[in-house]
Amino acid sequence: MIDLPPPFDALWFRMITGLVVGLALGSFVTMLSYRLPLRLSIIKPDSHCPVCKTPLTARDLLPVLSWLASRGQCRHCGVKISARYPLIELATGLCCMIAFAVVGFQMWLLAAILGIVATITFIVIRLEH
Repeated sequence: MIDLPPPFDALWFRMITGLVVGLALGSFVTMLSYRLPLRLSIIKPDSHCPVCKTPLTARDLLPVLSWLASRGQCRHCGVKISARYPLIELATGLCCMIAFAVVGFQMWLLAAILGIVATITFIVIRLEH
């Protein structure tokens, strides 16, 4: 493991960092698992409401928090947003939190994160299609 000064070597710091990174990656996983089966580009267009097509802003893209703040509805057209989004974000966040805690800040962490993202994306696609 990389020799880091306190508090960066602390377990609580690795767990919080892992959760934050995992929630952000979970947002990416939700996009991948939605677009890949439909053969849509993962680059363009930017994130938007699938019903009213309104582009989402930064405040709409905060993992889990945006869904809770909007009460699971689009802020523009009011259509219900599936709970799949926060659930996938939370699952990815928790898995990354565990990886950060167990692996720590070393090269293997990147492999663990890539594996987590690929596995959760695969599982969600298989479950939904």
